[in-house]
Amino acid sequence: MNGFDQMITDAMHRLGWPLEAFVDLLMAALAGGLVGLEREIRGRQAGFRTNLLVAVGSALVMIVSNRLAVHPWPSPARAGVNVNIDPGRIAYGVMTGIGFLGAGVIIHHRGAVRGLTTAAAIWCVAGLGLASGLGLYTLVVYATLLLLAALWLLDRFERSLPKMRYRDVTVRRPWVEGCVEDTIRRFREVGAQVSSINFKRTDDLRNVDIGVRISFTRKSLPYELPRLLEGDRTLQLLALGEE
Repeated sequence: MNGFDQMITDAMHRLGWPLEAFVDLLMAALAGGLVGLEREIRGRQAGFRTNLLVAVGSALVMIVSNRLAVHPWPSPARAGVNVNIDPGRIAYGVMTGIGFLGAGVIIHHRGAVRGLTTAAAIWCVAGLGLASGLGLYTLVVYATLLLLAALWLLDRFERSLPKMRYRDVTVRRPWVEGCVEDTIRRFREVGAQVSSINFKRTDDLRNVDIGVRISFTRKSLPYELPRLLEGDRTLQLLALGEE
């Protein structure tokens, strides 16, 4: 495999640096586009164009950084003295900046956090762009395949795991002594655990609205709640929060 990688690298070097840089940008666009396509299909905030631009931009920065390192920078103060430039410093700045971009797609809503996987994918795509800009072609291919497998195949595996889910549920029932405790019991009977509860009497004081935060592992439970809770007609399901 080392010989194959070296053969590709040598072939790219023979193109000359402007054309080789263009190939690097195309490879970054392909890698970022594939990851972005997966995110786009799933309807995520950062989709095809975002990931493609992140990859191409990172590759461009890496190419510029490499050119800065090989460019002669004579010191104006002393003749015969050349200033060395670390090409890795710009790459550090890219990864830091991408962290802020990833934070922009993370959404916190009612105790639930969304967008963490998309933010992590953007950060990895930036790494793909940097690797492509550096000319690590085989590594880019391997990393792209691994990243796509993590986003696609592991997502299916993750969905099959017995994951704990949460919902905010609001029910209305007649106000009688012990109705709150009875409501907790009813939720436990249908397979949900109650993590928090609050209640408020209605204006006529005959009914009470009880808000319950439940946790459960059965995915179909939210769809079954109306039938399970309203079986004896003492409970009315008023609201069911989002995941």
